[in-house]
Formats: sequence, structure tokens, C-alpha cells
Amino acid sequence: MEFHSESTSSDAVQPIRSKRRRNPEVWHKANRMMIALIIAGCAAVAVAAFYPEIVRHRSLTNQLAEEKGVLAEEELKKARRGREVDLLKNDSEYVEIIARDRIGVMKEGETIYRLDTPAALIEKQSAN
Repeated sequence: MEFHSESTSSDAVQPIRSKRRRNPEVWHKANRMMIALIIAGCAAVAVAAFYPEIVRHRSLTNQLAEEKGVLAEEELKKARRGREVDLLKNDSEYVEIIARDRIGVMKEGETIYRLDTPAALIEKQSAN
């Protein structure tokens, strides 16, 4: 009888296994879905981890572009000042023009006509 009772217990288990095997596509789909969810979760964690660095990189790139613009402006000013220094040291005509313009010196027989810009007029009015 023991032999028969064992076969009865295996018969009870057999129908459950056969039900699982009846539709193996469901388990394949479920496994694929779990793998896809795991991959999506890992991707979400990676994006969450690197997003602050991406934002920081963009910010630093914009700041670098601004600083390069400021540097280019300053280099242009430096080149102009260097040119002016060179002209002041080596060109007497330039020195004469600057002196006549800034100081208001004029040659004999010369008439000076000054045209003030609107900003200069406002400065004169606010000074008075």
C-alpha cells in the first residue's frame, strides 16, 4: 500500500505541473517583462545619478563661454591700449592730435567746432 500511496501523491502533483506547462508563453512573457523592468530601473538609477553632473557640466560650459567673451573683450582693449602707447611713443602727429583734442589746444588760424553728443549734454546739465 505504501507504494500505491506514493503514486497517489505524485498523481496529485502531476496535474499542477501540467497546468504550469500548458501555457509556457505566459512565463516567458513574465520573465521578459521582469528583465525589462530591471533594465529600466537600472537606467533610471543611472540617469538620476548622472543628471546633477550633466546640469553642472552645462552650467560650467555656459560660464566658460561667457568668460571667453570677457577675455576676448579685454584682449581687444589691451591691443587698443598697446597701439595707443606705441603711437604716443613714436608718432608726434598723433600726440599733437590728442593734445589738441583733449586739452583744447589749437594752432594759429585754426577754428574748432565741437559737436556734443546727447550723453555729454546730459552730463554738463547734471554738473551745473
